[in-house]
Amino acid sequence: MSLRLRVSLFAACLGLATGALAVQVSAAEAPLGGNPGAYGASAAPANAMSIAAVVNEDIITVFDVQARLGLYLATSGLDNTPDIRSRLMPQVVNALIDDRLKLQEAKRLKITTSEAEIRGSVDSIEQRNGMRPGAFRTMLAQANVDMSTLYTQIEADMSWVKVIRKELARDTTVQPQEVKAVMARMKANQGKPERLLAEIFLPVAPGAPEAAIRQLADRLVQQARSGTPFPALAQQFSQSATAALGGDLGWVVQGELEPEVEAMVSRLEPNQFSDPIRTSSGYHIIALRDRRSAGAPDPRMSVVTLSQIYLPNLGGRAMTPAKIAQLSEDIHAKAKTCDEMNALAKQIGTPGSGPISPVYLGGLPDKVREGIIDLKANQLSRPIEVAGARLFVMVCMRKDDTGLPSEEQVMGTLQNEKLTNAARQKLRDLRRAALIDIRI
Repeated sequence: MSLRLRVSLFAACLGLATGALAVQVSAAEAPLGGNPGAYGASAAPANAMSIAAVVNEDIITVFDVQARLGLYLATSGLDNTPDIRSRLMPQVVNALIDDRLKLQEAKRLKITTSEAEIRGSVDSIEQRNGMRPGAFRTMLAQANVDMSTLYTQIEADMSWVKVIRKELARDTTVQPQEVKAVMARMKANQGKPERLLAEIFLPVAPGAPEAAIRQLADRLVQQARSGTPFPALAQQFSQSATAALGGDLGWVVQGELEPEVEAMVSRLEPNQFSDPIRTSSGYHIIALRDRRSAGAPDPRMSVVTLSQIYLPNLGGRAMTPAKIAQLSEDIHAKAKTCDEMNALAKQIGTPGSGPISPVYLGGLPDKVREGIIDLKANQLSRPIEVAGARLFVMVCMRKDDTGLPSEEQVMGTLQNEKLTNAARQKLRDLRRAALIDIRI
């Protein structure tokens, strides 16, 4: 339930990079569960430290590929079968190649990302998804996924954001007339039907094995309809710029989609998923999340700044029921403002307690959103029972949605879109100039 905004991949990385720290491990130190021959009959060498690909001077090992496959499977909910792993392997290898290119460019520009930044990104992932501290790491450990593969992905993404900021941001400008044109179009569309959509996009390049791509698309639809979270599937498999946001397309006015996609979406009901839709560029899978009239205020798009106190009842720092009851009374009695709430959070000292930067209500976990959606500033929630803890939340600042973005928001979105396109082009240029040897 991470933050959902209709912005670009670059903007998503600015807010929540998801990548990784380069930590040297061996296959013996961090074995990956699953079928060691899961790549298919002709794919995987027996030795996990064999070379899978070479990117300029860097080597990608078979273990690297296995580990990233494990991360994909652990976070997507897909079945860990030889067939699924075999289908995913080309995408995983390409993702690892892109990561190496990003890190190489950062190194060339003398850009570094610290271990503290990377670990902070993992903490942010947990906080934004309503997970208790350490829960994400525990989830990966239970799936036999080594943390170093997540750290490497995060490091590549965070380093790439810094590269784009340094190399491209100064040349990316938005003209006032562009903002006015977007605002005029939004005003003209107010009152028209629109849909809240998410997507998974699988491109079909010339000469690509389309049958395999279609099979993967069918499998992803099956997974979504079986209960696998659509955002997790989109983050791992979609090749669209919206992948980092769980495929979120935001509110789309009726008639703005490609004809083939529009025809399918018009038949969907909220919380339904389309069959794979073939367009000229590839396969699209669309999730219809909601319907409304364009420009109508949406409480989920209200921005709030919060303070929270987390009282764990499970894990190594679990409190007794009596202690939780006592602290609950103290919070109700003493927390009348956000300053007092933050002071109590510091005094209690549990991980996850304290101030939370501005977030959209729609990006919060369901229980938390329901518990605070009607609260005014400096108003404390009732106890919110979440997995492993009791949570108290106070709204410190609230800015309700008006149905239309501000000019500053439109300008930011347009700039992010331009940066996304520029970043995509730069990565393509790096790939064309690189010496890449794929061996599996």
